[in-house]
Amino acid sequence: MKKFFYRLLLTLGLFVIVLLILAAYNRRDRHPDYDFNLHLPADPSTTVSLQAGFGRSIITPKLPDTWVDADSNGRYEPDRGDRYLDGNQNGRFDAFWLAGFHNNRPARAVHDDLWARAVVLEDGRVRVALVALDAIGFFHDYVVDVRAMLAQKPWKIDHLIICSTHNHETPDLMGLWGPAYYRSGVNKEYLRFVQTQIVHAVGQAFENRTPAILLAGRIDSTAADLVRDSRPPRVLDDAIHLLQFRSQAKDSLLGVLLNWGNHPETLADDNLDITADFPYYWLQGVEQGIVYDGKVLRPGVGGMAVFANGCVGGLMTSLGCEVRDYRLNQTFKKASFAKARSQGYRLADLVLDQFETGTWETVADPRLGVKVETITLKVDNFLFNLAGALRVLDRGFSGFNKLRSEVSLVTIGETVSLLMLPGEIYPEIVNGGAEAPDGGDFGGPVIEAPGLRQLMPGRFKFVIGLANDEIGYVLPRSQWDTEKPYTYGARKAPYGEINSLGPDTGPQLYRTAKSLIQHM
Repeated sequence: MKKFFYRLLLTLGLFVIVLLILAAYNRRDRHPDYDFNLHLPADPSTTVSLQAGFGRSIITPKLPDTWVDADSNGRYEPDRGDRYLDGNQNGRFDAFWLAGFHNNRPARAVHDDLWARAVVLEDGRVRVALVALDAIGFFHDYVVDVRAMLAQKPWKIDHLIICSTHNHETPDLMGLWGPAYYRSGVNKEYLRFVQTQIVHAVGQAFENRTPAILLAGRIDSTAADLVRDSRPPRVLDDAIHLLQFRSQAKDSLLGVLLNWGNHPETLADDNLDITADFPYYWLQGVEQGIVYDGKVLRPGVGGMAVFANGCVGGLMTSLGCEVRDYRLNQTFKKASFAKARSQGYRLADLVLDQFETGTWETVADPRLGVKVETITLKVDNFLFNLAGALRVLDRGFSGFNKLRSEVSLVTIGETVSLLMLPGEIYPEIVNGGAEAPDGGDFGGPVIEAPGLRQLMPGRFKFVIGLANDEIGYVLPRSQWDTEKPYTYGARKAPYGEINSLGPDTGPQLYRTAKSLIQHM
């Protein structure tokens, strides 16, 4: 009997050791020697001429199969009558799992294309590329892979920025929304396709470079029915910041960069069609015009529009908003493509108004400055660590409970600055207004003050979230709240902490960003 128990214990011990080895392998650092720190301050002793180029590539997957949701609950459950249609006749369901709401939500069709939209800027000394993806998020590991691919090209990009719109109606690129909690939703072939298309978009933008005039603008706020803050304190990132690039030779529009903070989740979790959500209508309205029933009701401005999302933590959402469509004289509250169209076209109207009657400032001395810092973030979230061990969270860890990430700052003359932050940062860290409410787990004082925009140089200050990484929500430490009593009299723990690395992420990102700004 003793031998039996010894053998049982030995078997269990070996099993545990194998699991630990597998977990360590799944969490292994994908780029153990990577440490990218760059400081290219603007050189005031030289006269520069800005060149800009735009390019884009489709990143829509081809769906081999579709399916029938018999009970209309948005989950693939064959035992409840759901069935798939085997389009490629291989005898299995080749699903693309939609990200952002819940597991087991396969894409049924494609409503509109997803894009990688790129802009390349250079001043004769520094060359920067920014790519905006219609995606839920793009991990830092993937960014490093793309940078390695770009290094094989002759374009000599000094700094590549890849940001995600954080769209909740796109294929899972992070792993968290697969067919089950313990199974990744990432299609590796699709991930490689997206990375390749990013390179193509950058190459296209590089080839399209031309001497450009840069104008900066700002729409101070958007209407309350287009975005709301679902968690106190009520601090929004609802100003639209704009950069307009015009050809020097032809005085024609090359493209426009738009920066605004909101979750592209207007279609909500009932939608099963791949779509860029409201940015599809917004960018289409700016470029091609506002179209109803085949009629162009307002012409667009041409060129290429690029949407780089801002501060979406807190969270900034359209869910629950009653969006007014003044052309149809209708109000849409329930999630629908009609609501997404109304929201997108309302945003397009604001941008078109800015082009027609708004104030723009010409950036007279558009010399570029770049500062990049690789950082290591602590992972206190047990579920994130477990997901990494199971390889559901499809990224490497740079150490025990640590992630490698990045913060960067780009300046254009003395007029424009762009701060790139990983993850979904709360607007109060950027715009000010962070509080230390009663019931917070750590209390005051507020560490993340003053707001980063107050510290940033220039009159036009762009803050781009989900840039070169997706690390989840980034909260002010004084607002962290997982223990009773809850802040602001809430009866249950607020949302946000469950999808955050931990309470120290906000202070660390704030200190890093502040240091970059001070040392640029």
